[in-house]
Amino acid sequence: VGAALVLTGNSGGQPGATKSSPLPTVAPVAPTAPPSPAGQGALTMAQASQVLANYTTANNTANAQRSDSVLAAIETGSSYAVDAGLYRLQQAENAATYPAFGPQRAQYYIPRETAYPRWFVVQVANAELAAPAKITGTEYLLFTQAGPGAPWKNAVEPYLLTGTTPAAVSLGAGGLAAPVTAATALAVPAGQIAQVTASSLDGTGQLPNPGNLADLMDRAFWQGKLPASSVTDAHSPSGPVYGLRTTDGGALLFYADAAELTLTAPAGDAMHLTVPGFYSPGQALTRAGIGYQEQFATYDPPSGEPGLRVVADYSGITSGS
Repeated sequence: VGAALVLTGNSGGQPGATKSSPLPTVAPVAPTAPPSPAGQGALTMAQASQVLANYTTANNTANAQRSDSVLAAIETGSSYAVDAGLYRLQQAENAATYPAFGPQRAQYYIPRETAYPRWFVVQVANAELAAPAKITGTEYLLFTQAGPGAPWKNAVEPYLLTGTTPAAVSLGAGGLAAPVTAATALAVPAGQIAQVTASSLDGTGQLPNPGNLADLMDRAFWQGKLPASSVTDAHSPSGPVYGLRTTDGGALLFYADAAELTLTAPAGDAMHLTVPGFYSPGQALTRAGIGYQEQFATYDPPSGEPGLRVVADYSGITSGS
């Protein structure tokens, strides 16, 4: 049985145009809140603005070169896994690289805590540098710093779902945000949200399916192309959960799950799959595993209240086994 899957992805902009070289440096976007007092937050607003500018410039370079090493210097965890997977796909398809982009608007959320790993979130509206007036997507970027002097790296980068208005993040003195703790009373305890999401995507949980995740769309694709084969999909938590309190007493939670799509040919048969960068049609397979990482920003209402929902997500293939 032969079947092909055409994959798409997003990495700050939209695919389809090549980039000019050398790439311009992206200047910091002005903070949207007063500078926070040093020592109360993970860093000041001005420092966070510079982290975003440095990341954007390096990300444009990594995208233009499809460089895993440049990417690894600015991304970690599921963000690195998904974006490196997209490079692998683009290279296999000989596809155009992403156009250079930059944030046109930025809202910073710096939690009031200083323990390592430190972290903060910025919501950005991106546009191509060649057309700065045209916003191509709005996303959250969650940066982490493992220890003193360590680089800040993007760990979670979900894109805002169309038509979604997230709950407002609560900001206090100095523009600092309140982080979620184990004692925060939420509809789903923050430490359980990744498992609840995984169970929901497997069909047994309470979180509504956002409807656009790569593995779920691919599962439907393969079920249509390989009706005689077994196609299964399973989800599991992947990495830590970060949370910001919202003004209504709920929280905005950032985290990732892993997904594994498994294709099994009928007894005595073989599959010939085309998944660019991961499987080629010359391989005769009785079983194929396709791994994914899926990132979420999920609104978690106060305990006992309804409204649990994904407000932003990002997903892609990361492995074939």
